[in-house]
Amino acid sequence: MRRLKTEFLIQFDGVQTNSDDRILVLAATNRPFELDDAALRRFPRRIYIKLPDSRTRRHLLQHLLSKQEHRLTREDFDWIAHETHNYSGSDLTALAKDAAMGPVRELRMDELKQLSVSRIRPISRQDFVQALRKIRASVSSSSLQEYIDWSRRFGDCSS
Repeated sequence: MRRLKTEFLIQFDGVQTNSDDRILVLAATNRPFELDDAALRRFPRRIYIKLPDSRTRRHLLQHLLSKQEHRLTREDFDWIAHETHNYSGSDLTALAKDAAMGPVRELRMDELKQLSVSRIRPISRQDFVQALRKIRASVSSSSLQEYIDWSRRFGDCSS
C-alpha cells in the first residue's frame, strides 16, 4: 500500500500541463483520518459532505422508486424519510432495493418461472417496514463524530 501511495504522489506531482490547461483533480474517501500529511498537502480544499437530511432522503427515495410501481403516498415517503435518520445514499439504495423485492418474495416458485410484471403487486409501505428491519444505517454516531472532528481540524473553513 505504501508503494502504491508513493507512486501516486510521484505521478501527481509530475503532471505536466500547458499554461492554458485547466485540470481539476477530485478525490473522495470515507476514511479521511487515514490520509497522511503528504496527501493532505496535495488536496488543499477538503469538504465534508454530510449525510442527507430528511427532505433529501425523501427526494432520493422518490427518485429511486420513480420507475417502479408503488402505492406510496407523500405521507409514506415522509415516514420513511423520518425512519431513515443517519442513512447514507448507499443505505437508502439498499433499503429501496430490499423493499422492491417484497412483492417478489410473496410469489411462489412456479409463479416466478412464468413471471409477468403485471402480476407483481406495487411496492407498499409495509415493504419498507420489513426492509427497515433488515437494512440499517451503515454509519454509527461515533463515526459521524470522527468525520465532524476531522472536518473541523482539516476541512474547508470558508463556509
